[in-house]
Amino acid sequence: MITMKFSIYHAQPVLDLIGKYESRGDYDIVYGGIPKSLRPKVKITSLTVRGVLTWQANIRAHGVASTAAGKYQIIYNTLKATVAQMGFNTSRVFDETVQDEMACHLLIGRGFQRYLDGAIDMESMVIGLAKEWASLPVPRDMQGPSRWLKAGQSYYAGDGLNKAHASVAEVETALAIARERYRSGAQPSAPAPDPAPAPSPAKPSSSNLLTTALIIGAAAAIIFLKG
Repeated sequence: MITMKFSIYHAQPVLDLIGKYESRGDYDIVYGGIPKSLRPKVKITSLTVRGVLTWQANIRAHGVASTAAGKYQIIYNTLKATVAQMGFNTSRVFDETVQDEMACHLLIGRGFQRYLDGAIDMESMVIGLAKEWASLPVPRDMQGPSRWLKAGQSYYAGDGLNKAHASVAEVETALAIARERYRSGAQPSAPAPDPAPAPSPAKPSSSNLLTTALIIGAAAAIIFLKG
């Protein structure tokens, strides 16, 4: 297994871009073409990873075109392979944290750590992302799985199911920000603590009130006598 040296914070610009075009950032979304009767009965972020795999296997058996689930639209075969490669505990809940961890694993598999370390260039990384996420584009004209592609198209263009939605410039910008964060060693700043509440004015005790009343009374008596 490849060691992950980057953090979620370093990868966040890329993760957010993927989520924007794969799922509108929704961790609970599933492929829109799944019939209502076959959709999960609960939010997928409340299912275990094993539960998601079982559900995906079921809809595959019903011939549904895609089993894509979650923010990163992970399909059954990819999820199954990711679990095996990561030695993942499938009793964990398929929540935001788990989905982000799995997306980072997929990034590593497409060369993200090597890109951050300068071992591969930007163009190679953009192609790697396009091969993993169909909504991201290829950066140049090239051969795809089934046809010749133009720059800006999905790597899977022509399959009747997928097309690119992000621009090449958007992908390159997200990658550049991620690399700058990584190389600078930047980490998210801790939020500033809430200011301490101002102390409430002390309430005078009954003895203080009595003393004050006696002083005021004595002063009034002196004034009366002098008058």
